[in-house]
Amino acid sequence: MGTKAKTVAAFGMLAALSLVLGYVDRSLPLTWFLSGAVPGIKLGLANTVLLYAVYMMDWKSCILLMLVKVFLSGFLFGSMSAIMYSLAGGILSLAVMLPTRKNARAGAFVIGILAAASDLILLLRVKVPRGQMLWCMLLIAAASLAAFIISAAIRKNPRWEVLGTSLSGAVAHNIGQVLMAVFIMETPHLLYTYLPVLVGIGAVVGCLTGIAARRVFTVLRVSEI
Repeated sequence: MGTKAKTVAAFGMLAALSLVLGYVDRSLPLTWFLSGAVPGIKLGLANTVLLYAVYMMDWKSCILLMLVKVFLSGFLFGSMSAIMYSLAGGILSLAVMLPTRKNARAGAFVIGILAAASDLILLLRVKVPRGQMLWCMLLIAAASLAAFIISAAIRKNPRWEVLGTSLSGAVAHNIGQVLMAVFIMETPHLLYTYLPVLVGIGAVVGCLTGIAARRVFTVLRVSEI
């Protein structure tokens, strides 16, 4: 099999895998629970495929894979509005991950600062957090700490760079979706009410996605990571 045929076959496999993981993500009980607490939240299992592409494919293939995933997933499982939100998130996510993979340590550090700032914004708004908000803020604080730890870990061992890239991509994806929601629904208040929550939780999801992707790369013995 020629190089071009192998590339096409690999692309088709990744596209199919992203669709399957996207469907599984929507079907998980944990996703239902998270969406009930914070609407729009998912584990982002399909993002492990795009993360793999960022490290193993050229930028044109990454963009094409993202577009295939967004439109096919939207037509099969979602709606036109879902496509628009996913497209905004996917574009911003790729725009951040592609350059960040060259300096993932800085990316993780920036995400740590963003998560900490998001927690501070929520604290100033809520004053005395209780119930779900309290748990959400504790989760965001943990995500901020994890991002700083990952940044330090990358400095000592560059093989953990994928976690920094994953963190940056997950948070950027959520920011893109919120910006699209603000544009469509004309609701600028989402920038200081809903966005801080999504930034923090996106960091949590990015950590989990990065760990999963790192494990996959290890199993596949990807020497570049």
